[in-house]
Amino acid sequence: MEVVNLSCSSSCSMLRRYVGCRVGRPGVLRRGSLVRLRDMSTNDQPQASPTSGLSTSDADGSDYTVVLQATSSARFLPEGGWELSVHAPEIDLRPLRIRAFTRWVDDQSKPLPRELVVEVRGHASSLDEAVAKFPNVARPIANMVGFVANVRVGPAGVVLAYETFASSGERDYLQVFIADERGPVPPGRSFEVQHLEAVCVAFMGVADNERIGRALRHYELALREWCIGGEWLALNYLWIAAENLTKAVIRKIIARTDVSEESLAREHGLVTDDPNRPRWRDLLGARIRASVIFQGDASTYQAAKTASDGLEHGILELNAVAKHAIACADKTFKYVRRAIVDLLDLPEGIAEKLNDVAPMDVQSLRKVVRGRLTGVAEDPAEEGERYPRLVWSSGVDSVVREGSAFMIMHRERMTVRTHPEIGFRLERLGVHGRLESGQAPVQISDEEIVVEREPASSLKKLLDAVVPIVDSAVESGGERSHTQASLFAFNLFGQGMSCFQAVQQLITSFLPVEAFANLQGLVLVAARFEQMATSGGPRFGLAVREALEAISGFGADAEYVANRQSELLATADAQNVVVPSRLADPKDSLIYRSLDLEMSFAKWAASGAYGTAGLHVRRVDSQKAGFHTKLSPGPLTDLVGSAAVIAMLTLLGHASSLFGWRVDRDRLSRLVSQARELNESAAQLDLYPPD
Repeated sequence: MEVVNLSCSSSCSMLRRYVGCRVGRPGVLRRGSLVRLRDMSTNDQPQASPTSGLSTSDADGSDYTVVLQATSSARFLPEGGWELSVHAPEIDLRPLRIRAFTRWVDDQSKPLPRELVVEVRGHASSLDEAVAKFPNVARPIANMVGFVANVRVGPAGVVLAYETFASSGERDYLQVFIADERGPVPPGRSFEVQHLEAVCVAFMGVADNERIGRALRHYELALREWCIGGEWLALNYLWIAAENLTKAVIRKIIARTDVSEESLAREHGLVTDDPNRPRWRDLLGARIRASVIFQGDASTYQAAKTASDGLEHGILELNAVAKHAIACADKTFKYVRRAIVDLLDLPEGIAEKLNDVAPMDVQSLRKVVRGRLTGVAEDPAEEGERYPRLVWSSGVDSVVREGSAFMIMHRERMTVRTHPEIGFRLERLGVHGRLESGQAPVQISDEEIVVEREPASSLKKLLDAVVPIVDSAVESGGERSHTQASLFAFNLFGQGMSCFQAVQQLITSFLPVEAFANLQGLVLVAARFEQMATSGGPRFGLAVREALEAISGFGADAEYVANRQSELLATADAQNVVVPSRLADPKDSLIYRSLDLEMSFAKWAASGAYGTAGLHVRRVDSQKAGFHTKLSPGPLTDLVGSAAVIAMLTLLGHASSLFGWRVDRDRLSRLVSQARELNESAAQLDLYPPD
């Protein structure tokens, strides 16, 4: 197996080297690189690809597309994005087209933001070269996105790469299997694309951009650590950024005031001509950091310096470092950001807006529930659990857009996992985190909270008991060999077990209506085994008939079907297996008739009939009703779950007789009796969601 090195070495200086631009039309900022920028949210006609006019499969390579993704709380709008074209001759790359955008997904008609995507397309000698070089141009874009929005953007990594055109009917392809973001949407913010353009353009034209680039990289790392408990790490990166900026600030002051470095040092009370004191430049740097970068805020400067020295030299315990960091990290963010913005010489209006954007802590949000466990039991935990607990899930209930702002409302679902005699009474649900200046505390209303028990405790015990019993029985027959006919029967049994586990998963996911179709499959398999095991019945010959029917139902060539069926019948005859001429109706079986209500629902569910739709509808008031895709546990869940237990254990009983498996029949009988009691009780209740 070949391992491709996806190097993460990135620097904003890459952006300076390879991109020079003017916004709005093709332009050149003479640093050896050509660029074209375009806001993807505009209605402009698509511009020609930067790779147009190039051969897509010439002797020295081809066109490749490399896609990078990063977890990001900085978000382009759904209709937005940014596109630019660059030429990077310094690293032997022809024109590249770069696109940056946020991946938005449609979750039940609700737009949800996910990862930041940076896509690079251009010419390279091979896929390996594209994967090695393209990210070095793409990653600084993610860095700039995080700086402009002043919020965390994770490391941008390659997720896939491929040859853009297939001249020979084949193309190179590489994919890194990283799971897409799912679940609750973390806090975040959108930003103005014009601010991103302005920062990138200014960065590429400013002096000392290598120092500024290093500072931006450390600022990015500080944002990644900006959380409660991470202030000391964030401050450490900010201090390094401030040190990188110091000489750039000194040079800008010298250029603006037209004085020498020595004169500037003397203005700050330093002696520059004493050979016994040669470190005046270092002292000047410290004074410029304090007076210019930290804007004369002596207490913040000293706290930041003390924390940095304490961490770097190990002279302070981490709790002391953290204490200093907590006192000054937020202000240090502001000062370092202002210093970067000032060095970029941005237009006054944009600079002012960027300076007004505070760093956003998107990692510290915690939801905390308080309440009381009620009832009496020696151990409040559920059987098989170490502690009493709530299984907490958070889903998106609604998304409201106001201009460029998205308000995402969540619904909290807490499933109680305790001893059957122990309940839970919710008293309050709080939200803990970092409250930014001017930000209102997060409030969670009663309508956003659903507290429920696990699908009825007795049902869960029954469902959980089935698989271990089946595993034990099957294992007892593991040494027995199979004939063709018994192997068909064993596979049919496996299909029934798969149907049972599908029902179990759907119940756990609060989808009992959707479980009916799989329940029907399970009952049909159980009916076949009932027919096989009946005294004087066809035994494994019925499984052969099932296989024969399946072959004819595939729509294959008639001659092939006839030949294959003849082979199966000949083998069965050689093994003295009597194959029935037809399959008996499974509806005549005891198991099918005992679950006739469930089979009616299953018929509706499998055909998409309206009969099961009503099971999802809950009336809100006399005028309104709502359709709920997921249903809280109740009689309906008990009905379908207990029916699955009955069918699976009945199937196991017949299979164990046919295959000679060992099984505790007394326990099997007790579990089936308990499941039937629960099933009959549920059938007497209202199966529709309560109002």
